[in-house]
Amino acid sequence: MKSELGSVDPGAVKKAFHTLDDPFMECQKRGLERIEVLAGNVKFFLRIGEDGAAKWAYVEESDLGDRATEKCLITAIMSKAWPKPDGGDAEAHYGIELPLQATRPPVDWGAEKVSARIGKYADAIDRCKGGASGFQATIYVGQGGKVIAAGVATAHKDSEEQADCLADLLVRAKGLPSPGSWPAKVSLPL
Repeated sequence: MKSELGSVDPGAVKKAFHTLDDPFMECQKRGLERIEVLAGNVKFFLRIGEDGAAKWAYVEESDLGDRATEKCLITAIMSKAWPKPDGGDAEAHYGIELPLQATRPPVDWGAEKVSARIGKYADAIDRCKGGASGFQATIYVGQGGKVIAAGVATAHKDSEEQADCLADLLVRAKGLPSPGSWPAKVSLPL
């Protein structure tokens, strides 16, 4: 059993990620059908096996705000052949930006705008987290305070179920302030 990680050429990983530009844009296009202001930065953690196959990947940082789009991006990464590492499995971190396609960005809210209301869901949030930590959420809030979409980044590869649960919970959150006629976007730690 090996405990040491191998290495992989960062330039080759970057080049491989660039071949995913079209699938990534397709993921965003599908998300834009639901969220017209969908845009943001996403940083991935990727574990590449000795054979060049993705062993796992997850969103370690994101202000994208849509779990379905985040999962679409991960699916594209998992289906890709990666450069074969030297000396065992290798890890890679890589960030992308999905640019704004709308005529104007969402209203930018600070966490304080929604934290009191989200705090009322503390017990449910703790159940979703299941003892794990290191979650960052981004949500879009529409007219009447309705959550349009939520995305969750995690600090651990084994926290995908918790991230799904948290995103589902946030989408069902009620009583948030209304941003008016244009969606708002807010990020907050959970």
